[in-house]
Amino acid sequence: MPVANSKPPFDDFIKTCTPLLKIPELEQAMRTRVRGIVDELLNFQSSDDPAQNLKQFLQKDENFLGVLLALTNLSQEKFLRIITAQRFAAQDFGPEWGADRIYKRMRSDNIFAEQIARLFLEGRDSRLLAEQVADFYLDQLSLPANWSEIIRDQNVIGNIVRKKLTGEYTDQKGAFVESRISEILESVRLKYGVMHAHGQVRMVGKEIDHAIPSLDDPYVMVMVSYMETTSSNQTARANEQQAMYQKIIGENVRYPKNQRVFVNVVDGAGWLARRSDLRKMHEGCHYCLNMQTIAQLETIVVDHVPRRFFSRDQN
Repeated sequence: MPVANSKPPFDDFIKTCTPLLKIPELEQAMRTRVRGIVDELLNFQSSDDPAQNLKQFLQKDENFLGVLLALTNLSQEKFLRIITAQRFAAQDFGPEWGADRIYKRMRSDNIFAEQIARLFLEGRDSRLLAEQVADFYLDQLSLPANWSEIIRDQNVIGNIVRKKLTGEYTDQKGAFVESRISEILESVRLKYGVMHAHGQVRMVGKEIDHAIPSLDDPYVMVMVSYMETTSSNQTARANEQQAMYQKIIGENVRYPKNQRVFVNVVDGAGWLARRSDLRKMHEGCHYCLNMQTIAQLETIVVDHVPRRFFSRDQN
C-alpha cells in the first residue's frame, strides 16, 4: 500500500507537478482523429461558385466549421455571438445556439447553410450585420481568398485541425485525471467496502468531486483540477476552496472526535503559471496531491475514514 505523506512544502510540491501530462492512448486517439479530418478535407471536391462551394464544405463534416474558424483566427465563442447578433437582426431573440445545433441546421437547411457561408464571404459588407456587430469582429470573418487551396496543404491543414481540437484535447486530459481518481476510489471500495459519492455536501455548502464515504457524513473530501492553460476563474476557485477548507477546520474544532480532511488534487501548466493561486490551493487543504503522488489517496482514505464504514477485512 502506498504511504500517505504529510503535505510537502510548497516548493517541494511544485517539483513533483506535471506541466503537460502525456497520456499515450489519448495521444494516439488524437493523431487518428486529426488524420481522419485531414483526409476528409483533402477529399473535398470544390465547385466554381464560391458561396455554393463554401456551403457544401460546411455541410460535409461537423469539424469543418472549426477549420474555417481557425483559418480566420475567430474563436468558436465569438462566432456564436455573431450568429446571435445575426438572429437578433432578423428579430429572433431566442437563446444562443450551440455549435452542434448550428451544424445540424446547416445539414438540414440549405438556405441557412448558404447564409453561414456568406457570413464568411461577405460578413464585413453585410448590411444586416453592420448595425449589430462591431467592425473588429466582422473583419475576422474574412476568409483568405485562397482558402480552398490552403486546405490542400496537408501540413498546414494538420496544424489548423490540431489547433481546432485543442479544447477537446485538454478536456479529455481533465477527464483522464478524474477517471484515475475514480479508479483509485473504486479500488478502495472493492478492497475495504468504503463507498464514495459526488455531489452537494451541506457541511461546506458546495458540490464536492468525491466525498468519502458519503455526502451526508464525509470524512475525506476531494477536489480535482487539472489545467494546462490559465483561466480567469482560477483565483475564484482557489479562494472558494480555501473557504471550504476553513469550514472543515471549524467542524473539526467543534467535533474533535470526527476529524475530517480536505484533499486537493491539482496539477498542470495552467496552475504552475499562476503560482499565487496554486499556493492558495496548496495552503487550503490537509493534503495536496498531483499526478505523481495521487496513489497516496488510498492511504489517506484508509487513515481517515472511521472503521465502522469498512465492510470488508482490511487484510
